[in-house]
Amino acid sequence: MTFHPAVLMLISWISAYAIFFILPFRLESRVLTPYGFLITAVFLTTFCAAALSAARPMQQRPRDPLVTVNFRRADQVMMIAAIIAIAALFMDMQNNNVFDLAASYAARSGRATDLLQGAQSNSSIWFQIGFLFYPVGYVYLAREIGFRLRPQIWRIAVFGLGPPTLAALAMGGRGPLFFAVVYAVLSYFLRQQVFPTPKRTRRKAGARPAIPAPAPAPARAAAPTAAYMGAPKPRKRRKVFRFGARSKVALGLFAGVAMVYFIQVFIARAEGGGGVEAALGDVGLNWGVSFNGHFSNLFYSILGSEGTYMVFVFAWYWVQGIVMSNEIFTGYDGPMLMGTYGLDLVSALMRRLNGDFVADGFATLLRMNVYGFVPSAFGSLYVDLKFFGLIPCAIWGYCAGLVYRNVKAGVDPRWLLLTPYISAGIVMSLNNTPVGLSNGLMLHVWLLTAFFLSKPHRLGSGTVARRRPLFAR
Repeated sequence: MTFHPAVLMLISWISAYAIFFILPFRLESRVLTPYGFLITAVFLTTFCAAALSAARPMQQRPRDPLVTVNFRRADQVMMIAAIIAIAALFMDMQNNNVFDLAASYAARSGRATDLLQGAQSNSSIWFQIGFLFYPVGYVYLAREIGFRLRPQIWRIAVFGLGPPTLAALAMGGRGPLFFAVVYAVLSYFLRQQVFPTPKRTRRKAGARPAIPAPAPAPARAAAPTAAYMGAPKPRKRRKVFRFGARSKVALGLFAGVAMVYFIQVFIARAEGGGGVEAALGDVGLNWGVSFNGHFSNLFYSILGSEGTYMVFVFAWYWVQGIVMSNEIFTGYDGPMLMGTYGLDLVSALMRRLNGDFVADGFATLLRMNVYGFVPSAFGSLYVDLKFFGLIPCAIWGYCAGLVYRNVKAGVDPRWLLLTPYISAGIVMSLNNTPVGLSNGLMLHVWLLTAFFLSKPHRLGSGTVARRRPLFAR
């Protein structure tokens, strides 16, 4: 982890405010209040103080090369879970045309309406099984890309990218595919920490080359050699796999296809409302914000309507959390939803137990024109728990600081497995809590399962040069 969790949290939110005020966003029917900014500062301060109480910013201590990790059991469980997710989601998609983006958008809107009304979900048992198992693919990405000595592209494609890709197609949304790209990129940077590239030392100009030491005289032939006595021959150390051109091209192609899919989803939704220009005209009325502020004509003249729409929606998805959380802090007077708003699984459970409770709570958000927008992690905690949400916010900050402290200590390499998800949860706090991001609760269940199933292992002092690390297999 390069940044302390408190520092990364502040960077994320300050950058979002900078993007909002630099780009030509203009609030049409929304207001940012000083009270909303104050409560935002309270939540931010709570997280940062808890993270700092767990660990102060510190330098990375060198890791013990004798301490490795055995992922054998974790690999078995994750591969089985990924196969279950793929099979279940494939069965669910048999009767659906998942490549018809307009139909997928209509189905997704129908599910949102059912959620708003507190109606029970009509999803198949196959989708429900796949929904519980597909987040394991996110965890497998970090294991395969970040920790394996020679990662296999087919394993990344099948067990890592397969479940979230099928989940995105089954749900007709972008979330699972987007987070698959995010975790793949973060896992690539994690690999740089697990297998650091040795720095090349440059010879100073004019320096005299070092004189090599004379070769030692040949030793006398011993009577019974070590090989003759049956001692095992030293195994050659396999070189660490570096992501070369082919691997980077493969991952780049996947990211490119994912980006095309995102754009096509946005275009399909715009076409459903009369086209891109109509969508740009309606956002001020429907979303309460437009892209007609300062320098907006420059965007339209250079990028055209479609290009400007793409910039607008991508930037809006990044910054809308600061707007929605401000409105929630200022005007939400509904009941505490006890996790129904921020957690997908809790919402599904409450719709079966008490649909009226879900409908009444979401009706308040609908009147505020907040329902359907991302509320940020702090807005989500406030709707679910009001100011009691500061307690899980503090726990979140402390756990993030604890992971940071153990990673920097360099004692147990298993803690590195958690870093992509801690970092993504903090950066994406502008969207929701870590356990609320794209079925994040199940993601963390699988993450902790892999963490506790993997075991640290210390190699014997006589085998360090002959055995490769267990986490590299």
